Amino acid sequence: MSNPPVRPLAERVVIVTGGANGIGRAYCTDLVLAGCRVVVADIDGDGAQALAQALSGEVGDERAIGVAVDVTSPEETREMAQAATAAFGRIDVLVNNAGSYPHVAFDDIDLEAWRRVMSLNLDSVFLCVKAVLPAMRAQGGGGIVNVATNLVWSGLPNMTHYIAAKSAVVGLTKALARELGHEGITVNALAPGAVIPDRRLSLAGARAVDEIVNYQAVKRPQAASDLVGAMRFLCSPDADFISGQVLTVDGGLTMH
Repeated sequence: MSNPPVRPLAERVVIVTGGANGIGRAYCTDLVLAGCRVVVADIDGDGAQALAQALSGEVGDERAIGVAVDVTSPEETREMAQAATAAFGRIDVLVNNAGSYPHVAFDDIDLEAWRRVMSLNLDSVFLCVKAVLPAMRAQGGGGIVNVATNLVWSGLPNMTHYIAAKSAVVGLTKALARELGHEGITVNALAPGAVIPDRRLSLAGARAVDEIVNYQAVKRPQAASDLVGAMRFLCSPDADFISGQVLTVDGGLTMH
């Protein structure tokens, strides 16, 4: 088969779910400044539109749009993909960043809470990939980056449902890479460590932060800025021959 056409990073259209706040906001900002057209997709529609307008104003071009989306809804994820193609004509990369990480003891997790976390962290990836595949197939290729967590390698008490969901995301990443590769579509995962401030750490306090930093190879707390370069790489043409891989960015806290 012939190689799919290569588009430079500055010409790529990227959807980032959960893009209005937190690390997703940092991803969107960095990608826009790198020249990408970015769809800031978030359940916080007002926040997504505000960020998109601010970023477009900063670069002096309508390089970002904000889209309100519930990533657990098949209809809304399809509408998200349609909004991207209507605005920018294509979808080069999907970043599945939306998720939540409630801190709950296993004995206190009921089935409803389990399913809610699975839906937001795992079903959302399934639905968003389904939504963008028609556009990627029509254009001859694309890339998918699923955000996992370094906790899939080490575990952590009181986050069982979250870690189980993200572990499934890693498995889904590898399975999709095998299934979609012949269509010119790559699928990878980014596994971040805990970024300060982070609810997981604020619950435990400064002592827990110090313990994590002391165990890392790089002896400082992780910031969102430590992740944007890895995400930019996975969205770029430099990663077009990489698929089925998990890139862990946590200062060497976990090694595998």
